[in-house]
Amino acid sequence: MTRSDADAVAVSGALGEPSERSGRREVRRVANRDILPRVAAGALAAIASPASRRRFAKALWIQLKRYGARLENIDIAQLRGVDRVTVEGPVMRMSPLVLAALARVLECQTIFEFGTFRGDTAWLLAHNLPRARIFTLDLGGPHAIADAALELTDAEYFETWDRGSRFRGTPEGERITQLLGDSATFDFSRFSGAMDLVFIDASHSYSYVKSDTEAALRMLSETGTIAWDDYTYYPGIFAYLHELAPTLDRPLYHILGTRLALYTRRDVILPPR
Repeated sequence: MTRSDADAVAVSGALGEPSERSGRREVRRVANRDILPRVAAGALAAIASPASRRRFAKALWIQLKRYGARLENIDIAQLRGVDRVTVEGPVMRMSPLVLAALARVLECQTIFEFGTFRGDTAWLLAHNLPRARIFTLDLGGPHAIADAALELTDAEYFETWDRGSRFRGTPEGERITQLLGDSATFDFSRFSGAMDLVFIDASHSYSYVKSDTEAALRMLSETGTIAWDDYTYYPGIFAYLHELAPTLDRPLYHILGTRLALYTRRDVILPPR
């Protein structure tokens, strides 16, 4: 062996490639069929406890609903331009972050939110859209619960009353208008045709989602978008959107990896890759 040949072998060994000294390395190829028995055994062991069975059943039910509805499932990457925007907010809240990214893509200037709660989503939208004006509507206080026109859900949201506390007194709060009232009887006429984005996340009953959606469609601008939260989690939302989908001029979408359903008058949905 010449000196150059020896140097080549040494370099080959340093790079982790087979050499004459080390011999050929074994290559192990693993396919899904190879891990199937271990996955099945692990899954059976995991669902032995009642809590695990409930989580498994819930996850399975959500998947069945996703693929059994009239909504079209899309990946986040199918939102045109979403790869070119950045948003800032709590990582634990995936759906609002995607909503904020979509609002940036659409360059929304006017936003209406059904369901203020603590105001986290209103603050997040205002924080990431510094020129947007946001209106957020919730009941006027605990006393209004008994007088609600339609069916309320999520009793735990009424145990304390700190609506709008997240944005109150912040720079973002200067562009957020907090409205009080029952969305089933509220007068939306001054917002007619003016909203670039309407976000529906109040009571999750069928009756309120239907009422809120009908109001949202009247408020929507010619290029506006409606987003519904918790589509995959509440039967009232699922049932209503399933019925609504064939009546609209454009498709309803579910953004995979989130709880969001979407209707938009903008050509912002890319074909699947």
